Amino acid sequence: MKTNKTLLASAIAVFFSGLASTHSALAQDAAQEEYVEKIAVLGTRGTPRTVTDSPVAVDVFSGEEFTANGNTADITDNLKALVPSFTATPATGDGSAFIRPTSLRGMAPDQTLVLVNGKRRHRSALVQFFAPAAGNGAHGVDIGMIPSIALKNVEVLRDGAAAQYGSDAIAGVMNFQLKDDSEGGSVVAQFGEFYEGEQSWIIGANAGFELGRDGFLNVSFETNDNEALSRGIQRADAQALVDAGVPGVGADSPFGDAPFVQSWGRPETSGTRVAINSGYDLGKAGELYLHGGYADTDGRYRFFYRGPDHSTLANVNNLPAGYTPYLDGAQKDTSLVGGFKGETGNELMYNFSVGFGKNELDYFLYNTVNADLVSNGSAGQRDFDMGGYIQEELNFNADFGMPLAANMYLGFGAEWREESFTTIAGEPNAYFGSGTSGLAAATPIQEGVLDRDNIAVYADLEYDMSDDLFLQGALRYEDFSDFGGTINGKLAARYNISDDLVLRGALSTGFHAPTPGQTNITTVTTTFTGNTQIDEGLLRVSNPTAIEYGAKPLKEEESTSVSLGLTYSGFDKGNLAIDYYQTAVDDRIYRTGNIQTDSGQISFYTNALDVEHKGIDVVYTTSFDWNVAETKFTFAYNYNTIEVTGQSLVNGVKPVGDDIIEDIENNYPENRFVATTVTDIADDYQFMLRANFYGEHYDERGRIGDTTSPTAKINSVYYIDMELNYFATNDLTLTLGASNIFDKYIDEIGEPNANRLSVGLQYPRRTPANYEGGSYYLRAKYQF
Repeated sequence: MKTNKTLLASAIAVFFSGLASTHSALAQDAAQEEYVEKIAVLGTRGTPRTVTDSPVAVDVFSGEEFTANGNTADITDNLKALVPSFTATPATGDGSAFIRPTSLRGMAPDQTLVLVNGKRRHRSALVQFFAPAAGNGAHGVDIGMIPSIALKNVEVLRDGAAAQYGSDAIAGVMNFQLKDDSEGGSVVAQFGEFYEGEQSWIIGANAGFELGRDGFLNVSFETNDNEALSRGIQRADAQALVDAGVPGVGADSPFGDAPFVQSWGRPETSGTRVAINSGYDLGKAGELYLHGGYADTDGRYRFFYRGPDHSTLANVNNLPAGYTPYLDGAQKDTSLVGGFKGETGNELMYNFSVGFGKNELDYFLYNTVNADLVSNGSAGQRDFDMGGYIQEELNFNADFGMPLAANMYLGFGAEWREESFTTIAGEPNAYFGSGTSGLAAATPIQEGVLDRDNIAVYADLEYDMSDDLFLQGALRYEDFSDFGGTINGKLAARYNISDDLVLRGALSTGFHAPTPGQTNITTVTTTFTGNTQIDEGLLRVSNPTAIEYGAKPLKEEESTSVSLGLTYSGFDKGNLAIDYYQTAVDDRIYRTGNIQTDSGQISFYTNALDVEHKGIDVVYTTSFDWNVAETKFTFAYNYNTIEVTGQSLVNGVKPVGDDIIEDIENNYPENRFVATTVTDIADDYQFMLRANFYGEHYDERGRIGDTTSPTAKINSVYYIDMELNYFATNDLTLTLGASNIFDKYIDEIGEPNANRLSVGLQYPRRTPANYEGGSYYLRAKYQF
């Protein structure tokens, strides 16, 4: 097939160019100490890019490696540039413009558990309405609230782990470990500009302080600003107005890209993020610890254009060029975790903690019209407070561990968690009459709080059966106040075939509990097919109308995962890991298709789908010594397929249409790889070169093979990034970098394929590969 030939040729080219040029910052020299899947303690200095002594696939990145790229909106892009099985699509509309839809191994955003310092991080307030098909309806974590300068290392466990960590760990676990230095620090300033002219900047600082004789406080601060990108074209209907001499076409753009009446690309964003990490050693009495953060971010996204013949302008005289609403999303994010840990005289380890997290997302809609507020030919009020959502979580944990014998260790504990989802009504004028055009405001009827709590107990047994065989078993029971109990288990093993060759594997069950947000959310979404506006109401599953059309209380998604891998460390300065995985998810929570009622189109969430994910991960790391330089090289590859294997009927009808099923299975590329080289040249220079490859995939519009309006196949594409670091002094590092240096774009889509040209977008809207174009950046870092 063309796909495989393209992939193979690209992989070989990048591999040998990497061998001939420079090194991967993802590989480290020193050997990894024995690892028994305690993800919260990974990341010691000298850890390889991929841990070869673990029973499952784990990646470890230092903070410096993780942030070695520029002009990123937040750390979502950093993770995407390093882990080929992780994707993050461009901002796609409404709240998804501010909280990026992400995926690990093709699964939904809320099927990956996120930890900070080994503790569960709270969800965002957004239930994804405009994510790619595979992630639509998810309610996950926004990792973009974490400041990049605060990170000591990042760990990614690519395997089901719900039996150890609880709900959501179906695809894997990501742990963001914060810096814990008690002295010193750094200041960073970066300026970037895209080839098209848009600018961005970021300023950050980190410092460590001693607390008394035995404590530390580490504080991080970061603030940034990203101008909006405009990568679309002019709509034909707007161009006709320009040609007819109508004044002011596109002049209402907040991004300065007039006469475009619609803006496609990364939204305008800015924000301030703060993180703290602290601990105090009480000696034999134990250790107190505290970490947390605060973020205040803003984003702006432009909606679909309303031409002068739009229904809301039927009685309006002062908008001859039409209008385009734009949405502001304001987020405030707070987290705080504190605890006490230590060890008793009989080697019983204990760790008690309490954590609180809150994310608030407020919407403000500008430059729109409420047709029922039109007066005397004037559009009247144009800007509205649309209300918002709040997600809050409270966690209590008691974790214990003790050796049962010299070669056996038992971990056990309990957790209580409460989470609530709040809907905040907008201002009265926003929902008066027919309401504003572009986004429906939450109404007082929809306003309210829905919460639930759960309690969990778990046990985890690790057994070194011999020098060559390691076994692990885990069992977890959780009971939820809204849907009941669930039991999950895991068995994992590692066998040393030789000193260099290791066989590893795992079998586990997992789950994702329906969130209060998925159960409680209700709204109206607006989309366009061509110039036709389509409004659809999303109802709570408890709504009488939804129940009439088949809605039922949501229950947990259930998964079964199997993995089998080999690691080999017998190369000269090299390591290889190959892992096969298969995860079957039953009762995936998904939004139904449009259901026509007497009062209009409705939808609701239901346990709709059975989905199977299969794939292979390959990670190879090595290093080379030159006369005056040392090069390290990493090649990370992911092959992933998605198949919908079944549906649960709603009133005898499939809740998800065949077109959406096709998108779930084909919108993500099956093949992705990241190849990175980093070369240390003498003592003064370091050069990084990275290639990100995206294989063939399909657009979401149309149907594959359709004779009249087929879905476009998107050809493979690769992006090349580079950084040159100059160590001016022991404390000062100057960096010149570029992202997508060859200014590559994903395929444009036109006739005869189904396309979005009528609304001014020539690219696939939700492609995992972006259409931002090239950019460069300058960075200065001073360490003290």
